[in-house]
Amino acid sequence: MTIKKRLARSNIIMILAPVFVTFIMVLIGVGVSVYALETVYLPKLGLTLEQLNFVRDQYDSVFSAFEVDIWIYVGIVAVTVVVTIVLADQYLTRYIFKHIAAPLNQLVSGVDRIRGGDLESPIAYTEDDEFRPACEAVDLMAARLKESMERSQEEQQRRKEMFAGMSHDLRSPLTSIRAYAEALLDGAAKNPEAERRYLTTIKDKETEIEAMVEQLFAFSKLELSEYPVHREPLRVRDELEGAIEHSAPANVEVSWEGMGNESVVADRALLERIALNVLENSRKYRTGDTAHVNISSRRDGERVIIAFDDDGPGVPEEMLPKLFEAFFRADPARKNPSGGSGLGLAIVRNAAEQMNGSVWAERGKLGGLAVMLALPAGDAKGETA
Repeated sequence: MTIKKRLARSNIIMILAPVFVTFIMVLIGVGVSVYALETVYLPKLGLTLEQLNFVRDQYDSVFSAFEVDIWIYVGIVAVTVVVTIVLADQYLTRYIFKHIAAPLNQLVSGVDRIRGGDLESPIAYTEDDEFRPACEAVDLMAARLKESMERSQEEQQRRKEMFAGMSHDLRSPLTSIRAYAEALLDGAAKNPEAERRYLTTIKDKETEIEAMVEQLFAFSKLELSEYPVHREPLRVRDELEGAIEHSAPANVEVSWEGMGNESVVADRALLERIALNVLENSRKYRTGDTAHVNISSRRDGERVIIAFDDDGPGVPEEMLPKLFEAFFRADPARKNPSGGSGLGLAIVRNAAEQMNGSVWAERGKLGGLAVMLALPAGDAKGETA
């Protein structure tokens, strides 16, 4: 049954119900009146119902005319009631349906636009009635669908850039390996020293490829949230000193000026990976033979902020927010093959987020780049502050 028919039925019931009740009340009133006339008023006049009927018979013609007039009036009233019911039903149905049909059409139109791919035109329903939440829900759905599609497109673009970046980064060492292998096959190495140099170069390039693949594997696991994260209270300086002592990249000199004794709630492996990736980034982009990096820390409310400050060439201000994107380099032409896979700082960002932390970059106090890592603060017992 359509809404319009339901409205018509409800209107008729709404009007007939009080009419029926009124009719019943009139019948009850007539009955009460006859009873009161017979038992109260006629005795006061010294009359009975039989005597009243006798009087009525004497004036039958008058009462008959009066009765006809009453029935005519009742008929007029009945017709008037029926016509009123019909007209009221028509008016109420049209009036109410008009205020239902308009927002319904607006809602259907908005859904049709979404189905057709138009997510830019909201319904923007302004009336303060029951349809407003439904229209707002559809607008919210369209906005979230748009955000989801934009994220999906960005993800697809990022994956394309990832494959393009990895292909570019792998091409250089593979070309070197192929060139030196062909040189060895052609007998270009005239003595054992030259042959050893060629083989060493091939080995170094293979190590470079292995490092790229390992970085890509770690990045993928962090992106998919498949990296096992075990958060625990850690003393920042103790953990970083241990990791750097055993695995620090060559040509990097670390100082600890401004380093406190703060504790964080973090995953040990991820914290070490962050530190080593940041140091490796400083090594790759050093301006001299040795990169100098100062590591400091400070408490900031519920967080501990760890700063890795180097003396490298730095990065232009407008490029700082993009440093943690996969395969981003400040060198847009990617002319420096030794600049690494472009995943190091992206892994730093993902690792920080896996530990409920955050990371950003600033201009460093040493003239280079400062990578700032914020992690939840904790005490020695492992309770977050």
